[in-house]
Amino acid sequence: MRRVLPGLVALGAGVIILLDYLLEHPLLDMLGGYLLDGAVILGACALLLGLMNLLLVNERRIRRRERGWGASAVILVSALASLGLGLVAWQTPAWAWFYRSVLFPLEAGAGALLAFAVAGAAVRTWRFGSVEGALLLVVGLVVLLGSLPLGGLQVLAPLRDWIMAVPVLAAVRGILLGVALGVVATGLRVLVGVDRPYE
Repeated sequence: MRRVLPGLVALGAGVIILLDYLLEHPLLDMLGGYLLDGAVILGACALLLGLMNLLLVNERRIRRRERGWGASAVILVSALASLGLGLVAWQTPAWAWFYRSVLFPLEAGAGALLAFAVAGAAVRTWRFGSVEGALLLVVGLVVLLGSLPLGGLQVLAPLRDWIMAVPVLAAVRGILLGVALGVVATGLRVLVGVDRPYE
């Protein structure tokens, strides 16, 4: 019964939400809305549990002076400052300043590091004599140099725009289609009872 009941609950919830998307019926709309609201509430509770776990793990690492406790201190102070500012100054100029001056530059820095990581991977692949690695390196350099606001390199801007609009967009669409098919396949496996992540 322990294995059958969670499977039946998952199957019932999945079928109700699927029918709610496919059919127009007031009862299905109400039940689907309740189930989706419940999923949002569970997701918010999981986010809070994750935040509490992050704070407790880093606090324990700082208290015991374990290896890397300095990074844990930065994580702890940053998480608490972000949480406090979000709770106290939500939708105020202070929150707008924090987002614009702190969070947005951090996200841009992470994106820039990703670009250099891709360039480094292309160079390592190119060293092994791979044609794909050389092509990846050349395309990466064209996109990187074409994005710089230097006058002499602006001739690469149309080529960069074409690369971003045609092959990159095609790859992104392929990835999104693959993700969508994977989500559908995983959902069907859970609905049928082949996968049981709730056990």
